[in-house]
Amino acid sequence: MEILSKLAEFFYPTRCLVCKQAGAVVHSGCRTALPYIEEPFCHTCAMPLKDRHCQGSLCRLPGRARALDGVRSVFWHTGAGREAVLRLKYRGVYTLRTWSGQEAAEAFARFGLSNNFDLLMPVPLHPLREHKRGYNQAAIVAEPFAALSNLTYRTGWLRRERYTPSQLQVGGGNRSQNVRNAFSWQGPEISNMKILLFDDVCTSGSTLNECARVLKAKGAAEVWGFTLTREV
Repeated sequence: MEILSKLAEFFYPTRCLVCKQAGAVVHSGCRTALPYIEEPFCHTCAMPLKDRHCQGSLCRLPGRARALDGVRSVFWHTGAGREAVLRLKYRGVYTLRTWSGQEAAEAFARFGLSNNFDLLMPVPLHPLREHKRGYNQAAIVAEPFAALSNLTYRTGWLRRERYTPSQLQVGGGNRSQNVRNAFSWQGPEISNMKILLFDDVCTSGSTLNECARVLKAKGAAEVWGFTLTREV
């Protein structure tokens, strides 16, 4: 994958996510145009707050149905944030992993989450989908993010056992059912641990919540989600 990425970089040099000119992932003069998530947002699901009561799909879940303790994201899923996810996910732009990991680490510290977690792990893809894509876009960003944030990184313990349609192809009301029982735990004891899950984008939060349900069933004390972007 890295060899192919280097060849692609030679023939198709990196273009700025904002201005689309060659030379950098984001030019220094374009950083102010990045759609960083800032207050006010819901401190449970990271959706923007218009009043005191969040109307996000995660916050509307009954208490017992919500296993996820919180979500934070670096960017809104718009403009350059959305473009970063598309390049990572569908165009194989491997060179974005370092920049994305750095942005995630800076946001992680900015949100005051440092030193709060025992493990960081990426949300897994089903093996068939990962084989087709050639990589897990969440994993290639989670690894440098973990290194920069002094987080213990583990992959392969949380597994995706059931192949499911992409959440983008499923209506919002059916997303929880689409991923129900799609994951399993194949790792060691995690009782009383605080675990951070990383994914590229949080849409409804159903995938992160289902992963959290599996981890809580195995004894995890807290499970949070952290993503590169957050859809509104």
